[in-house]
Amino acid sequence: MPLIGRSKELDRILSVIHGPKESALAVIGRRGTGKSALLSEIPTLSGYRTVFLAASAAEADWPLSGLTALLNDMDDPVLNRISDELLRDTTGAMGVRAVSSLLLDGLHQRSSARTIIVIDDADQLDPGSQAAIGFLARRLTGTDVILFVGVREDVPESPFSGLHALQLSALSYSDTVRMLESVPAKRTTTAAAHAVAAATRGNPLAAVELYDLLMERHAEGKYALPVPLPSKGSFDAEYASTVGALTQGARAVLDLLALSFRGDISTIEKIDRDVWTSVDELLAAGLVKRSGPHLGIGDQLLRGYVFAAMTPAVRTANHRTLAEVACNTDPYARRWHLSFTALERQTPFQLLRHAMDLIRGGEVSFAVEYIERALTINPWEAETAVRLTSVAELLFNRGEFVYARRYLEWAQRVTRNPALILRLTGLSFEIQFAQGAAVRASMVLRLVKEFGQHDPAYSASLLAIGALYYAERWELQEASELLRHGSAFRGSASAQCLGIADRAKLLIESLSGDTANLDRKHEQTDTARIAGILIHGRALTYAEHYESAHEAFALLQSSAEPGQVNWQETAAFMAVDNEIRAGNVRAAIRLIDELEHLEPELKYHRGTRHLFRVWRAHSLGDYVQARVYATEALRYAGAESHPAITAQLSACQGHFALLRGDLAEAVAQLSRAAEIGMRFGNPTLLRCEADLVEVLIRLGRHHEATQALLRLESRSVGLRSLWLMTAVARSRAMLADGEQSLQLFSQALEGRNGHTLERARTLMCYAERLHAFGRLRDARDALLRSKVMFDEAGADAWTQHVDALLLDERMEPARPQGNPAMLLLADHERSLATMVARGMRNKEIAATLYVSVRTVEVRLTAIYRKLGVESRAQLTALAAGKGTTAAEPYVLPVM
Repeated sequence: MPLIGRSKELDRILSVIHGPKESALAVIGRRGTGKSALLSEIPTLSGYRTVFLAASAAEADWPLSGLTALLNDMDDPVLNRISDELLRDTTGAMGVRAVSSLLLDGLHQRSSARTIIVIDDADQLDPGSQAAIGFLARRLTGTDVILFVGVREDVPESPFSGLHALQLSALSYSDTVRMLESVPAKRTTTAAAHAVAAATRGNPLAAVELYDLLMERHAEGKYALPVPLPSKGSFDAEYASTVGALTQGARAVLDLLALSFRGDISTIEKIDRDVWTSVDELLAAGLVKRSGPHLGIGDQLLRGYVFAAMTPAVRTANHRTLAEVACNTDPYARRWHLSFTALERQTPFQLLRHAMDLIRGGEVSFAVEYIERALTINPWEAETAVRLTSVAELLFNRGEFVYARRYLEWAQRVTRNPALILRLTGLSFEIQFAQGAAVRASMVLRLVKEFGQHDPAYSASLLAIGALYYAERWELQEASELLRHGSAFRGSASAQCLGIADRAKLLIESLSGDTANLDRKHEQTDTARIAGILIHGRALTYAEHYESAHEAFALLQSSAEPGQVNWQETAAFMAVDNEIRAGNVRAAIRLIDELEHLEPELKYHRGTRHLFRVWRAHSLGDYVQARVYATEALRYAGAESHPAITAQLSACQGHFALLRGDLAEAVAQLSRAAEIGMRFGNPTLLRCEADLVEVLIRLGRHHEATQALLRLESRSVGLRSLWLMTAVARSRAMLADGEQSLQLFSQALEGRNGHTLERARTLMCYAERLHAFGRLRDARDALLRSKVMFDEAGADAWTQHVDALLLDERMEPARPQGNPAMLLLADHERSLATMVARGMRNKEIAATLYVSVRTVEVRLTAIYRKLGVESRAQLTALAAGKGTTAAEPYVLPVM
């Protein structure tokens, strides 16, 4: 099983292996946290020899047994002699101090190559070995030995306390799910993985054991999840010790609480008048949590242990007692407990009805137990399918896709009702829409054609939602086709559905470049308001009304309507894209970081999420991480057949390759993006063709650049886009020659309301052209203005690029020199030498280049060394030569 969720920990270990400062690291992790698995990865991290020792508890009473075992495994001639001395010392004459000093001398004398020592459960070694190894761990500098010790707790008086430490934290929820889904199994269930991740709270051992147990039940035909989830043997001793320390009253209350997700304190008080004393004890021990009038066991594995520790007779008696006393105080609890003692035909349906109330109240985990109990009692009845359909729809509306899919698939196996088949299959499509998966439009249309007449209102709703989905994928023909079929059900459609359909038409128009109806008012009911704001905000983004779109998305995200979670989550993604398109790089990065923090599971719009990660990494200059994210994005886009994501990914990578000066990569990526983008019609969607024109110019392929610009202009007819106007104007200026190019650049920069990021790029290209014409001061001024604008937008990658242009002295011409010795210098060094030859002082050169005097001095020293000169006079004489004054054809400098 691969090691998942420990990349930061592995990086920390690598820093010790390859770094010069640290020689020892304590890896601290409690039982089940994956400490041993992490340590076992160390031999694979480097090519150095690794000695691995796992402590044996059976030898913990043997003096220095752990140390002799380690020395034997190291098999070093010097250390073998020390090991032999220890074995001959049967009387124990050699104390720990003497042994430690002897070993330290031996480590310094050994001539072996760099060695990594890994000791797992070092705190389980005999005390003498712990003391000696702890002593050595602080004195390994100069021995070419790296030591990793694994311990369960950081005890102050331990020999390993005070070492540099790596504390293993619990796995995140999403990492736990990924780990479980990677476990080899004949059949896995996503819902089981999520239930286990929630119950085990990031403990890998507990998660794997519980998941294996659930898979065994599944193989036996027990498809419903057990309630409560059972505890596995690895932690039974720990739980037994915890529970055994409780008073009898507290243990009795804990038994009652183990029977349900939560218990009402007033109900338990009817059974035990002294319940508050027991409750205080349980709260002080951290075994239960209180929420208003309710109590519940926080650790679901502890709950499973307590539940299993009761005999069946005791459990049944407690259920019966709780059902009787909960009659007037907690109707949910009464029905729950009766399901274990007095089964009736209506019991599972009543449990499902209660579950729906709990979902509406936001208590999804509580509701899941009711649902699973109902499915345990009566899993295959037609009425169960009807109620499960409603349950699945409620869960979907709250963003609980995993359980929504579980219950809709369960209902699909049971029902033969055509209306339910329509709703269940449509709900499956809606989940895929929200997650950004690929759904062919023909599948949606086929479903509606076959079953639409059985529930025309739902059919109209599905087609309207589907139209939005295909519009957002830039598949406008498919979106229009769904709206056309939806018009046949318009008479049965709800007001919300009609509002969504009208907004979908507006979005399609905006994507096509038609913004004439964007300001048209639409009457909206309360139920359609959220969806209407979202879609209108998205249309505003495509129409480049970024401020208005920002306000719409902010309004949505501040809404507290629980049934509209999916629209609100989608608004968060659209807000990011709005800032990217507006050129507000800093704001976009901040929103992406918020997404990563609040929704780490990649639950919504997965393709877009991958794309955001690539863009963010590039924007921050982290090209290594960008490549990793790009690989993941390509895997997703290919698997899901998502041309829009594929094209956007290529456009993003090409854009930043152009920025880095990797023109071969840039032209390959941008050409691919432009080819895919032809199918989208509107060139402002992908925004790659202006970049393609620029990279072709920089490669000297002017004819191809001209053709690309003509294609862009022909596709731009009738479009109102400030971004497009700026990009096209810059492209024309770059393709022009002589004074005409400077005039075109000036015209491109005349307006003040253009796209800020594009204006800054235009200024930077203008600076390069001014430089080529020898107008150095104007060129520097233009560069500095572009830097201010890039910095304003938070475009750090572009700001750093401008800094590089200034610091590399590219704004000073480096003409060919007559003296061949000058060819030993880099371009920027020849420029600096030329300034010296002109008689400029270091302070003047520093002011000209916007660098410090110290930087000029350092670079001059390097030039002196290369040329073998010792003074400015010698450098001036060497640099003197007749430069060519013949006019040369202009080629835009490579950035």
